[in-house]
Formats: sequence, C-alpha cells, structure tokens
Amino acid sequence: MKQFFTFFLLLCFFSAANAQNCVPDSTYRDSSAGVYPRPVIPGGTGKGIDKKACINKPYEFVFTVTIPDTLTIPGIPFLINLNFAKIDTTGAISNLPKGITYACNPPNCTYPKKTLGCLILKGTPTSDNIPGNYKPVIKLTIGSLLGNLQIDYPGVQFPGEYILELLDQNCLIATKDINIVNDQFFPNPTEGWINSREDDISDLRLTDPLGRLISFQKSTTDSKFLLPENLNDGFYLLSWKSRNKNYTQKILLQRN
Repeated sequence: MKQFFTFFLLLCFFSAANAQNCVPDSTYRDSSAGVYPRPVIPGGTGKGIDKKACINKPYEFVFTVTIPDTLTIPGIPFLINLNFAKIDTTGAISNLPKGITYACNPPNCTYPKKTLGCLILKGTPTSDNIPGNYKPVIKLTIGSLLGNLQIDYPGVQFPGEYILELLDQNCLIATKDINIVNDQFFPNPTEGWINSREDDISDLRLTDPLGRLISFQKSTTDSKFLLPENLNDGFYLLSWKSRNKNYTQKILLQRN
C-alpha cells in the first residue's frame, strides 16, 4: 500500500510538470517588471531572441515574465502599483512566422503581482513562410490602481525589438543572405512554365511546400523553364544565385 501511494504521488508530480507549458527562469526573480530576455536595443542592451528557427523544423523559445508590485513606465513620473499583467490566450503576439503559436504558464496568461511566469513560442514554421527577420510584438494589459493599461512590448514605453530569424528548410541560409523578390520569374501564377527576366542566374532550385526538391527542365526551343506535368497546383519556392547574391521567389502553379 505504501509503495502504491508513493507511486501515485510521483505520477501526480510528473503529470503536473508535463501540464506546464513552460518553466520560468528563476534567475530573473528579482528583476524589474518585464519580459525576459529583454528586447534588443541597437547599440545598447538586451539579449532578444537568440534561437533561430528553420522551416519545417520544430521550434521553442521561452520568455520569463516578471511581475513585481510596482512598475516604472517611461513618460509617467511616478510608480504604478500593479495588480497583474495579462495577454490574451490567442492573437496577442503579432508578426510570428506561420506555424508558430504561443502558450503561457499560468495557462490563462494572467500573471498576478509578485509572481514569476513564462511564455513559450512553439510550433513548426510552415513551408509557405519566406525566410526572413520576423519581429514579434506582445500586446500586454497591465492591471493597476489607475485601471487597465494597454501597452505593446516592445513598443513606445519599452523600446527595442525582438527579432526571430527564420532560416530555410536546411537551416543553412541566413536571413540576411536572402533577397526576396516577386517578379524575377513570370508569369506568376503560371500554367506550367516560367521565364526569367535575366540570363545571369545559376543554381536554380524548385522546392515544394515540404522542402522537397523538384526536377524541371528548360525548353529546347526557347528560354522557358517547364514544370512537370504531374505537379499539383499550389505554391512552390524558387531559389537561385545571381551576381553572388541569393534570391528567392514564390511561384503559384494554377493550371485549372
């Protein structure tokens, strides 16, 4: 009976631990109010989001939310007595790559004063994203004796920016190395062939939404590139090099 009771307690403990969406970093316990790591301020402080994401690869990044009982907001000449801070459980973080969502600990995303909580970005960026710098903004509601205050974090009161760098499906091409264009290849949408506005291109690749390489050929009679006849309608990604730069463009195949 004693062994069963011990097993039951352990089971409850691990179930509660697994139910948590994230675990806050206790090193921020005595920090001032805010979300940590802090946003990056050019030429200044802030660690920001230091973990890169890749298309079609699972991703997680944890923020720690520190809520003391007072808050200093730039432009307001006195301390604000806090009751809580909260975000909506959906739709409160803008500018995330498709496939990335968020969850909170506590699960209702309401952080009472004098507590330490966390917020996790998680998911798998989908292949219809374009590699690039995504700049998330968190919409916070601050509950105080003055009423509820709506703020953006980062924003006017809390300067800086979060930058989530999204790489390609191979996790090889850095955002800053890719030039996103919309009109190098035409027509777009296409019924099965495309042409380039420039001849100086190399390493031309076509991938499907899952990142798989698709073979295609160049016409023997003109400069057109012919897509496979059995290719399904939908979005595809072209990537190539030109004058020592990397480029990418979305192509919509629409035969019907």
